[in-house]
Amino acid sequence: MTLNFSDLAARLRAGETASPANLHDILTASPAATFALMELAAELRATHFGSTITAINLLGAPERQVASSLVEVAAPLDADALAATLADLAADPAVERIDVDFVGVPALAPMEALRVLAAARLAAPAKSLHLGESRDMTLRSLQPLAVGALDSLVLTVDPAQPRLIFEDLKLIVGAGLTIADAGDRDLVAECVEHLRAAGVEDADAYAQVALEGAASGGGCGGNCACGSGGCGA
Repeated sequence: MTLNFSDLAARLRAGETASPANLHDILTASPAATFALMELAAELRATHFGSTITAINLLGAPERQVASSLVEVAAPLDADALAATLADLAADPAVERIDVDFVGVPALAPMEALRVLAAARLAAPAKSLHLGESRDMTLRSLQPLAVGALDSLVLTVDPAQPRLIFEDLKLIVGAGLTIADAGDRDLVAECVEHLRAAGVEDADAYAQVALEGAASGGGCGGNCACGSGGCGA
């Protein structure tokens, strides 16, 4: 089938449920449709979760017990099986959060990964959608598009790569989101101190470079339908 985006968007906004066939069409959509699907996913995510996102490993944050189900997605993508799995999870009242992780080598192309996240969000707009540690490796520079569909993620806190945590914070702010339970905390300063305690003496320099020098836009640095390329349409 061919994705009828306008009809699907109208039905989802009205509270109807995406069928397995709809989810299959999302997972196999064109590059141009992928961007529209991510916009719809971000819209529905905002409807149910507002402008906050949960970082499950935020320093000092309370531990939450959530009934979740892990969906590991490998290449090549089996759209039929994944569509059926997402439809089942959406219909299961015991599942509060869908945890997506991209596994295997080679990983999915970034554009394929975006469609997986769009399908997961559109399958269950009111359920929490979490993306694991494969986020950076798989989505690369398309992460700003992906974050809009998520309400839960893992911050990359790695003393061996100290810049990444600050890039994550900038990514979240750039998406117009705030981290749940952060309140008025200065997360940049807290992360600097955390990294210093782990032996990263110039943590503040990494923060400055990441927050002032990181690219602010989308794009992926190659040749594809996103206009910047390299996203594996």
